[in-house]
Amino acid sequence: MAWKRQVAAGGIAVAAVLVASPALAGLTWTVVPSPDPSAASDQLNGVSARTANDAWAVGSFTGPDADADGQQMLTARWDGTQWRQVTTPAVPHQDEVLNAVSASGANDAWAVGVTRVVSAAGRSPLAIHWNGTAWSIVSVPNSGGSSKSMFNGVATLSASNAWAVGRGKDARALVEHWDGTAWSVVPVPAPSAPAGSTLAGVSLSGVSARSASDIWAVGSFSAVLNTNVLTKSLAMHYDGTSWKVVPTPSNQSSTVATALNGVTALAANDVWSVGRLSTTNGTTLPNAMVIQHWNGTSWSSVTTPALQGGLTGVAARSANDIWAVGAGIDASGTVPVNKTLTLHWDGSAWTRATSPNGSSGESLLNGVGATPGGGDVWAVGFNVGGASSDKTLVLRNSP
Repeated sequence: MAWKRQVAAGGIAVAAVLVASPALAGLTWTVVPSPDPSAASDQLNGVSARTANDAWAVGSFTGPDADADGQQMLTARWDGTQWRQVTTPAVPHQDEVLNAVSASGANDAWAVGVTRVVSAAGRSPLAIHWNGTAWSIVSVPNSGGSSKSMFNGVATLSASNAWAVGRGKDARALVEHWDGTAWSVVPVPAPSAPAGSTLAGVSLSGVSARSASDIWAVGSFSAVLNTNVLTKSLAMHYDGTSWKVVPTPSNQSSTVATALNGVTALAANDVWSVGRLSTTNGTTLPNAMVIQHWNGTSWSSVTTPALQGGLTGVAARSANDIWAVGAGIDASGTVPVNKTLTLHWDGSAWTRATSPNGSSGESLLNGVGATPGGGDVWAVGFNVGGASSDKTLVLRNSP
């Protein structure tokens, strides 16, 4: 069971060709072994790299007794040599899933997600903190209401300045700030519903903080128009004082939903967000990927490769070296399956790069993180095993 969005060995031979070409060496992805603590199901949803020897990946795994243990938090740390599982708190009879992670130092990291009583409908946001020795659960406030609530993204600037975003119990965007002592809810404006419609729900999926006065969050909102539900992309910006909604391109069809899942800010005039299109009537879209760019004045849609797939995350080494990940649809067989999807921006265009899949042959990527200073890029997700037997997947791209 995964509550985070899911989009949907020949790679060895392809990789060998890429390595042989210096110009393409930076486009090669390799599978790196990752922990699978459960005999049942293990997944990774988010990753953050601080240095070449310090990165975190988070997700969930099924406890030994699924009814009593539920889904437990999974954190893994890269030490420059291997990924190792790091123990997290476990709450009896609670499902706990981590969706995102961010670290400002070796002794300061935050991971966020969602928790609920096993098999119950209600959901609440979850935050845990790493102090250099252990992870601990930290209390977070929430709005009133009965909507399913969760954190989807987190950005840590320092030990006294972190931001988490998601959806509140009031079915509106949830933004919270850590001041070094406690988390507090920060008011954010509601997006304007299209003419004649009523705002139904708002959710933020990703956040990127360039400084204390330059932070972006993205997601989507839905509105009801007669009997139709309209879902539109959403971007918000924090200038150090307050949050405001910034208009984004969004499909105007009542049968097509537009949602942004990830964002990365490189400069005041260089921000990228990614997501996907989906349909309300079940039809297949020829190209479901969404990429948008902020140039300092406005957001605009950017052309993507013509293929089926959705994007879940984006990370940048530099303005001319950016990666977006997700899942593409392979319809070459009798039954369509998900395959890892990695797109690269070279300063001129987005192109698809070859990326390996897990042993099952069907894999998805949920998150991506770039090491500051032009180091490794990490992508994480899972291999689809069937019958709740998914296994973690970690890909590495070295410059």
